Amino acid sequence: MMSEQSEIIADGSLPATVVVSHVVSSPVKRVWNELMSPEGAETLLGPGAHFGGKGQTWSSNDGRSGVTRSLHPLEQIRFSIRKDDQSHPSMVQIDLAACDGGTKLTVTHTNLSDDIDRADLGQRWQAALQRVDDSLAA
Repeated sequence: MMSEQSEIIADGSLPATVVVSHVVSSPVKRVWNELMSPEGAETLLGPGAHFGGKGQTWSSNDGRSGVTRSLHPLEQIRFSIRKDDQSHPSMVQIDLAACDGGTKLTVTHTNLSDDIDRADLGQRWQAALQRVDDSLAA
């Protein structure tokens, strides 16, 4: 059931974007509940992080921080993210979609600065989605 796909999109008319998808064998509701739990948020964003309501800030123990921009239950999470207080914020959107009895998770990371290694970022998101998958299987 697991299927991984990584794609790096760079369009001269848009800020560079990294898109990573991963299919897990759990239903959308279970995946959503995992992502909204403190453990699930930490799996994606790092230790100490959690998603608050729309407009609420979040931070992780490693200095990353951002603001939850929107939550559409069972469908989508959007948040800003920055490496530290001096770095340029970028945007992350996580979409959930039912797929063959499981859930397809798609991370779209946009507004990336020129100094970001997109291949490395894609691998980091792929690893985060795999950690979500592993936690759901446990």
